[in-house]
Amino acid sequence: MKISDLPGPITASKADWLAGTTWLGFTPTNGSLQSRSQCQGTIQRQYAGGYVIEYITEQFSEPNPGFETDPQYLAEREAHKELAGRFIAVHKLRTSARPLETILGPEEFTRLQDMWAQGEKRWRWSVAFPIVETYDITDRPKAKDVLGKTGYRRLFQRSSATLGVLNEEERAALADLEIEQRPAANAWIGIEDEFVLAEASEIDDRIRRAIERDLSDGALEGIEVERRVKVRKRAAWLAQEFVKRRRREKTLHCDACEFDPSTVSGIEGINPRSLLDVHHMHPLDEGARYTTIKDFAMLCPTCHRVEHARIKVAAKG
Repeated sequence: MKISDLPGPITASKADWLAGTTWLGFTPTNGSLQSRSQCQGTIQRQYAGGYVIEYITEQFSEPNPGFETDPQYLAEREAHKELAGRFIAVHKLRTSARPLETILGPEEFTRLQDMWAQGEKRWRWSVAFPIVETYDITDRPKAKDVLGKTGYRRLFQRSSATLGVLNEEERAALADLEIEQRPAANAWIGIEDEFVLAEASEIDDRIRRAIERDLSDGALEGIEVERRVKVRKRAAWLAQEFVKRRRREKTLHCDACEFDPSTVSGIEGINPRSLLDVHHMHPLDEGARYTTIKDFAMLCPTCHRVEHARIKVAAKG
């Protein structure tokens, strides 16, 4: 899989000397609610709903006195030697009202501030964006090699407390980097935030029935009944967003056999969409992984039946 295969564009870069694993943090100018809101708004505008590529700086910062021999710090410093100057990951961020202390837990948050905060300014990285979808860049290339001198200098020559917004030339240079998805520990935040959006949406009955068929109780085994209802509603909401995109892109055809209803004669007045089904390709992941519209396919009824037959055979084997 390449960056160009992602369901959305890569829009910005994050430079840091510590690799983000479950969240990316940004430091507001002060600890006030207004400052945090302004910082969050800036970051949100910069990544604009796209993906963020993570770059590890050449330099590594020193912790507060007393932490110079901390085992975690020493391990991170050693790991930095292999990562410095490289692109290491691509992340999907989630804007969340949850403070960093809630995301990390009070004990880890206190430790983080003790180690890195400057004096009484205990709001280091306090504007936190949970990572809900994440990909390792497989060969971890040097940023200079990928972007060239001009792109590298523009994005990383000066340190920045926010993101670097990518231009079209830089996005093109990154498009062919190989990536591999890995589990995102904070996927639950994105899922639960979208329960609210799904609940407020009107879902087409046909889409709802199709998703309920895909997400049988077997697919959602182990999820409590109340949450199962929310998971199904969110999946149907995503499926509806998927159909809307396909309409906008004018790509209403079967993804398996390429059947295009609009090319069939003698069915004038029939909605082409009515001859196609929306299908959840990864029903076992729903409710556990942060699924997106890339987890859905458009299939003709025959290919849809074949796909369900394959799922049954795979489940038996």
